[in-house]
Amino acid sequence: MKRHIIMNFIIFVVELLVIQFFEHVRPVVGRISGGGERNNKRDTRIQGPTVRATWLLELNVQVKRPVVLVGETGTSKTATILNFVRKFNEETTMLLVMNFSSRTTSLDVQRNLEANMEKRTKDTFGPPSNKRLIIYIDELNMPQVDTYGTQQPIAMLKLLLDRGGVYDRGKELGWKNMRDLGYIASMGKAGGGRNETDPRFVSLFSVFNMTFPDQTSLLKIYVSILEGHLRPFESDLVKYSVKITEMTMELYAILIKELPPTPSKFHYIFNLRDLSRIYNGLCLSTPDRFSNTNQFLRLWRNECMRVISDRLITVEDKHLVQDHLLRLIKEFFKDSNAEYIARNPILFGDFRFALDEEEPRIYEDLQDYEACKALFQEILDDYNEIRSSMQVVLFDDALEHLTRIHRVLRMDRGNSLLVGVGGSGKQSLCHLASYAARCEVFQIMLSRGYNENSFREDLKSLYNKLGVENKQVVFLFTDQQVAEEGFLELINNMLTTGMVPALYADEEKDQLIGIMRKEASDAGKGPAKESIWMYFVDKCANNLHIVMAMSPVGDTLRTRCRNFPGIVNNAIIDWFFPWPEQALYAVACVMISPDNQLIPENNREDIVSHCVMVHLSVNDYSQKFLQRLRRYNFVTPKNYLDFISCYLRLLREKDLYILSQRNNPLH
Repeated sequence: MKRHIIMNFIIFVVELLVIQFFEHVRPVVGRISGGGERNNKRDTRIQGPTVRATWLLELNVQVKRPVVLVGETGTSKTATILNFVRKFNEETTMLLVMNFSSRTTSLDVQRNLEANMEKRTKDTFGPPSNKRLIIYIDELNMPQVDTYGTQQPIAMLKLLLDRGGVYDRGKELGWKNMRDLGYIASMGKAGGGRNETDPRFVSLFSVFNMTFPDQTSLLKIYVSILEGHLRPFESDLVKYSVKITEMTMELYAILIKELPPTPSKFHYIFNLRDLSRIYNGLCLSTPDRFSNTNQFLRLWRNECMRVISDRLITVEDKHLVQDHLLRLIKEFFKDSNAEYIARNPILFGDFRFALDEEEPRIYEDLQDYEACKALFQEILDDYNEIRSSMQVVLFDDALEHLTRIHRVLRMDRGNSLLVGVGGSGKQSLCHLASYAARCEVFQIMLSRGYNENSFREDLKSLYNKLGVENKQVVFLFTDQQVAEEGFLELINNMLTTGMVPALYADEEKDQLIGIMRKEASDAGKGPAKESIWMYFVDKCANNLHIVMAMSPVGDTLRTRCRNFPGIVNNAIIDWFFPWPEQALYAVACVMISPDNQLIPENNREDIVSHCVMVHLSVNDYSQKFLQRLRRYNFVTPKNYLDFISCYLRLLREKDLYILSQRNNPLH
């Protein structure tokens, strides 16, 4: 009898929850078909799993129960939670976003918490009175496991949830009670740098699994995005929204199956973020530049190659993707001009009027290398007149990378990871692309004793440029500048949240809030300090573009990407291949110029060809050396430049020596 009553009660509660859920969902789901306004910075369309997760989050926050969402990468855990927490009433609720990595320590977490709290009594701390602080922790299971099998940040959070406080890290180790806190978290399954989390800690949360949306939901989401954007276009394009989306979905399924991640291809991780990036690129189109189906399909091919193909590390993988793209176009659009759509090169950008600030920036197809080179040569000449002179040879491969970097910098919160061996031109191309995108480049300067505190001081200067001076800034960071691995922890936070935790002291933070108060008020933000600070953080994130230049040599890059997932998840990857023969020839022609009087004109062409042949032959023999002896001999563009520079230097020295010998009367 008792069991029967309990079962009836459970059924009654479930029925109430289902009724409440559908009352919550009904007015929301109806917005899908209506199109609605789209937020380019973080576009999350309403879908079944998202609505369910939002409803569950709301229930748990109301009853003050910690909640964690678990799921694969790309299941919209982070986007769903951020969309939910941004709807909080700023007068009653504060938000603190933390992103964990393998380097996150318990001290980092405690320092971040204390920076967002005020002292209420002798040993009690909390958010400002009459407010509640909601803490959102992304990548909860990323911290590394120590010798004793403990994840220190997790152990500290467990103490905080269990006992309602933590110990002070000072000499006295006094107890600090922390009040009016709420907890939301998200994490992926264990593996690939993520660790198993203490089950006793997880038991303190309500745990919900996030799954990938089904094919029908995805189709409805992206069709609505594309239809909303294509309304001003020709009617033919609007009716093809479904076909283009089906084509993209099929390509996505092929990538998951045929290009799985491996130890050498650790970044072959394709998820819904990539689909959103493709559609973000499609939404850059305008009716006057893409007036027919063939032009728009060529744009679709370009966006797929930029998001997917540019990260691939072998020629075979690139050909595989290009073959599938062409096959899908022929299959879904039988009447299209496949030859025009598949024509190379494929160079898109909005830099035609980069030097004229009054002209609008229009995303368009540049058609060929010559047109693109003429535009960038003009930009380079202007750069050399205004800034320090930079010698860049605009060969075909360099133009392709320039358009890719420039495309990322022109996107909202666009970040890029450039991967290539030393001397590939990553930094030079980034400087030129930043100038074309009207962005200032910021770099740190290493010196003796440079450490994390020095890095934080430089980052303060960067954020002052972003927030106070309102400048668009590209933060160029190379692997040679990683003096401590802790630097990457800060970079990871900048990529994921837009801000470095506890960067400013309380006095500096109050000073910035005072400077930004009027501007935030004009933007419609409330007078509370927290509202003004969030306005400053959002402004900095919108003005910041991070470009990381890394080398693929060894296991360092793979380890760093596993320990700091934001490097891969929040950046578009551009993998630099070895310079092709055309690039080697173009560089040699510039360095061994016709103005060099020491080289006869009739021998110049032979010397240039010989330099190219030597470099290519050394590269070929290095491959054989690896196959036979299992030993690496890296041949980089830097070696090629040094080879030609060494030849020219020896030529000058020997010429001077011969002249001195000839003029010496003793000889």
